[in-house]
Amino acid sequence: MSRDVPVYTWDIGGYRVGANASGAGTRHTVGGLTDHVFRLVSLSEAGRDAA
Repeated sequence: MSRDVPVYTWDIGGYRVGANASGAGTRHTVGGLTDHVFRLVSLSEAGRDAA
């Protein structure tokens, strides 16, 4: 897998340590799963934040 391809994983078991390394580059782990995380993905890929 290419390191420049964004990868998103969800920890649907709750807010605890994710199974994958995240927070750097194109690897992201999100705690929980709601409709709002899909907005998070689009904001992240656009290089923006929710503010």
